Amino acid sequence: MAAEEHDEERPRLSATPKGSGQPATAGASVPAAAADVPATRGGIARFPGFLRASWAELQRVRWPDRTQVAQGTGVVIVFVLLAGLFLGGVDALASRIVDLII
Repeated sequence: MAAEEHDEERPRLSATPKGSGQPATAGASVPAAAADVPATRGGIARFPGFLRASWAELQRVRWPDRTQVAQGTGVVIVFVLLAGLFLGGVDALASRIVDLII
């Protein structure tokens, strides 16, 4: 469904206190549409702020040390080799079965 076809939002149910015996009522709280919110700044004007926030987030990252990277790399290499051997074996077996059928 395109946004142009959908002019109004579905009414939202309002919460009632638990155990009040009252049913939820439709249309009690409907959020403002995106068109109602005024535009503050364009995407190009916000880009430097995005870069600053991204750099600040990268400063908070706990980067792995050399041993953790080496260990993770070793695990990946072993797994790839095992998966390659398994898939190669399945391929050879399937190839022999197809040769016997043909």
